Amino acid sequence: MKDELTAKMHSEFSVDRETALKHRAGCVWGVVGFQADKADVERWAKEYGVSYTECLKWKSYWRTLHDNSK
Repeated sequence: MKDELTAKMHSEFSVDRETALKHRAGCVWGVVGFQADKADVERWAKEYGVSYTECLKWKSYWRTLHDNSK
């Protein structure tokens, strides 16, 4: 019973793969900034376990959030 409760509690905090990639890409943009060159984005994308292409896919999403938070 205790294992079931623990598994259920942990499942509430899990996200799907696409959401995880979106968040990792957001971390990359937060570190390098939106004006970063390809080499910097690629370097940090590798650190965060996301591809350069995935970062580009989410760039406008994160930029819009950033710009609207001012």
